Amino acid sequence: MRRSLPALFALGTLLGLTASAEQRPTSSATLLLAALPDEDGLAELLWEHSADFADDRARIAASRADHQRAHLLPNPELDVSMNTLPLGDTNPPGLRRLGDVPNYVVGLSELVELGKRGPRQDAAKAALAATTLEVHAALRARTYDVLERAADVASTEVRIAELTKLSEDARKLTDLQRARQQHGDAAGLDVDRSTLEAQSLETSLGEEQAKLTDALLACAQLAGVPCEPFGSHERAMSFLQARLDQAPAPAAIEARPDLRALGAQEESARSSLTLARRRWIPDPTVRAGYTRDQFVIAGNQKNSLFVGLSIPLPLFDHGQADAHAASVSARSARAAREQLAAQAERETDALTRQLRAVQERRQKLHTQTLPLAEGVVQRLDAAVKAGGAALQDLLLARRTYGELVLHAADLDQTAYHLAIAIARASAAGPRAPDTLAAPRS
Repeated sequence: MRRSLPALFALGTLLGLTASAEQRPTSSATLLLAALPDEDGLAELLWEHSADFADDRARIAASRADHQRAHLLPNPELDVSMNTLPLGDTNPPGLRRLGDVPNYVVGLSELVELGKRGPRQDAAKAALAATTLEVHAALRARTYDVLERAADVASTEVRIAELTKLSEDARKLTDLQRARQQHGDAAGLDVDRSTLEAQSLETSLGEEQAKLTDALLACAQLAGVPCEPFGSHERAMSFLQARLDQAPAPAAIEARPDLRALGAQEESARSSLTLARRRWIPDPTVRAGYTRDQFVIAGNQKNSLFVGLSIPLPLFDHGQADAHAASVSARSARAAREQLAAQAERETDALTRQLRAVQERRQKLHTQTLPLAEGVVQRLDAAVKAGGAALQDLLLARRTYGELVLHAADLDQTAYHLAIAIARASAAGPRAPDTLAAPRS
């Protein structure tokens, strides 16, 4: 524990120095939705804290190792041997078996690849790019998932705020009706109706609070850190409105990380196909070495050098199986990329039309219907308290207004999800963290 305290203190100091109020949550252990960073900062936060990306880190490390290995030369082979060990009597007789007869050979062999290193390096580079782009696509999707959960939290907080107001007003009205009943100015039926309305609103409020807990839990599971709510109706509405006020970005679908990953997979497969087709070119092995022969009595040269060349004959396996697999992989990646791009275009068009319709309904609801319903409730509330209107009319108006408020929050949530869906279909989204940068060479 004593050894871990300095490390924890240093980690906390580093996080405190690098985080800013606008780009980072104020706490390294909590995601404050009210101070949510931009998409780039959120993606980097998820990359650092979410345990779900541990396997992706390992995939990237393995792919980088393959890329590095493709640029290394084959290891040379060292061969050491002791030859001509006599069996039986020596010829001529009387020779020392180990001192006068054997020869010692030291050789070095090196495989020389012909036409294969370039395609292998290109395939490894493209495979690394595909891996990093796949991880970037997963991180991008996770970023949007967290934003959607944040929108669920925001819309739930908006509903809770409105239901809290209505519930407080209903309790005040119930207390007023009870006081008026005691003075004989209100009937018992009106008190019962007001009480039931207050209890109904409290029940709805409790349900929304339970939804808020579920939404925060879902956010924490995706983010890898606890999520703190917005804390106020205004901040929640501002979060939703910020996304909905943005103009839709051009649908640059081809630049999506997952589509680029498929393009990199196709490129890697084509390089692998070139490598497989060049398997028919034999790779010679060059040998060179030194021989020390002690059997000089027989006329052998005592010290000598040797060179050699061995060439494999690719008669049976000349890469035909690997070529077929690489060809199928390239066609599959290209087909998947084309299909996903076409699907994204269709989804973007449909989602844009749907968002436009939802936005029109939101605009009318927020600018016309809700202000009108709120005004009716306020006038009826004042009239009922003054004894100039029936309680039943106020309860009906308040119930209508509450339903409209909840419907407006649902529309805001739906519009936000549609905006996120359009961003998913296009190439919008966070940039990849620096640790996901593809190789330049």
